[in-house]
Amino acid sequence: MSIRSFPHRFLASLATLILAALVGHITDQTTGQPLAGLRVSTLGPTRTTVRTNADGRYVLRNLRPGRYTIVVRGKGVPTVRATMALTARTQRRDFVVCNVALDYSCANSPQRR
Repeated sequence: MSIRSFPHRFLASLATLILAALVGHITDQTTGQPLAGLRVSTLGPTRTTVRTNADGRYVLRNLRPGRYTIVVRGKGVPTVRATMALTARTQRRDFVVCNVALDYSCANSPQRR
């Protein structure tokens, strides 16, 4: 490797190390209460899944920048999908979902927000 090619190779390697994070909060549309235990998954350059905590919060780390579909699912909650582009930083995506246990009218209506 020549001295002149080093900066380009170094920067290309460094670019693969720059990762993104996605954080958010999931609440019920009827009560506004946080929803714990929902699965939040990413479909895109990096595939991963986490569960929301007791406060309805989730954190997805070490995501490669790019276009993603975020999928929220769980017992009593119709599946929700959202598409977004992640850059090499922390971004926020909150969801308001319908929990069948709290609102029976959402039992058969798919949500896309």
